[in-house]
Amino acid sequence: MTHAANKPDLCRIGERAFTEVLDVLLSLPVTVRNSASHSTRSGVIDQITSRVFLSGPHLSGSVHVQFPQAFVAHAVRLLAGLDGTKGDVNAVQDDAAGELANMVAGRVAAQLAADGYACTLGTPSVFRGAELPVETQPGADRGRTDLICEGHCLALELRCHYANP
Repeated sequence: MTHAANKPDLCRIGERAFTEVLDVLLSLPVTVRNSASHSTRSGVIDQITSRVFLSGPHLSGSVHVQFPQAFVAHAVRLLAGLDGTKGDVNAVQDDAAGELANMVAGRVAAQLAADGYACTLGTPSVFRGAELPVETQPGADRGRTDLICEGHCLALELRCHYANP
């Protein structure tokens, strides 16, 4: 059987990786978002999106993680004990968002490897105000997970292109 015949469940992998980072590292409770049953903090405008590329012999792809800026400031306080709203706010928040995405991507890579798709991580890149990309390149599989954490809507999207053996 070829690798392409055994494609991993990207939604399951993304949900597990994202939940593990938030629950284990930050000790924050997480629930999967279904829009009808969860209310969130209103007025969330400022988003920080981090992207980490994945590359391996049988796949290439990316992990996109989107956080509200207020959530990242909260994570900075939890992780480093710093006020994520003072000083060089953008640099500290960007570093934290990139590191959180890197930790999620690392867990995604480990789960992909367990499914036979070993891969390495690229360097995280961070974008402010950017939405998760909607369009998928032809031939790419996509899995999206939306979570609620501390009243904030968080999103993760995995995209993978599988190589022909």
